[in-house]
Amino acid sequence: MVWLIIWFVESLLFSWGRDLHFYLIKNIAIVSLQAIVVYVNWSVLSRIKWDKPIHLINYAVFIVILVYLIFAISFQTIDFSFSLFFPEIRKIGGSESWWPTGFWRILSGSAPYSIALLVSTIFQLVVSKRNSSELEMDIAENPGSNGILTLKDGKTIHRIKKTDILFVEGLKEYVNWHTGEQQIITLHSLRKIEDLLKEEGFLRIHKSFIVNTSHINTIKYNWIEVPGKRLPIGRSYRTIVSKYFHTDI
Repeated sequence: MVWLIIWFVESLLFSWGRDLHFYLIKNIAIVSLQAIVVYVNWSVLSRIKWDKPIHLINYAVFIVILVYLIFAISFQTIDFSFSLFFPEIRKIGGSESWWPTGFWRILSGSAPYSIALLVSTIFQLVVSKRNSSELEMDIAENPGSNGILTLKDGKTIHRIKKTDILFVEGLKEYVNWHTGEQQIITLHSLRKIEDLLKEEGFLRIHKSFIVNTSHINTIKYNWIEVPGKRLPIGRSYRTIVSKYFHTDI
């Protein structure tokens, strides 16, 4: 629904009320490509660790390449939209190369996708910061190993003991809190949860799992068992697990 509104509003702004049908067809391709930029960007942002400058550099290189690739295929996608509804219109791509050159041409032509990327990045960072701040406040207000976490799942607020948590599972920008009796899905960063709970006996064992070490029953070379569940140990986390338990696995 949101993308339909964006599609109509962009078409209205570009047309200034004239030949609206023409811009509605053109923007089918443009808004679809903007949606791809946004969702790819969110997927990447949710996995980035910002503790090293190289991560920021890698992200900057990634978004430049992403915007350029989207801009490069935009001519063909717009032509395809026109070919379905206005076959008499000359292809705007024509004999253009698939790899456009020229700094100002790329800068101006890629503006819709750059704006979509910028807005989505700001939105994602603001949401992540807000949710991280809420989690920090919850933990700060309930210190100690027997403290209470206040978690918001939609319009429902849950209060659970940290000692009842078996493990936390990452689901892209969401996390799933597993206790012995229930699962609670909240909008939080797994990396932030790791930083906030590592002093409470929680250990990151995989890119998608943080486990409460007090509930671990069995440790093997490539998995850990908690009540009712086996969790994989990530290859890059085996050394961390070994050091934590002072043993080789």
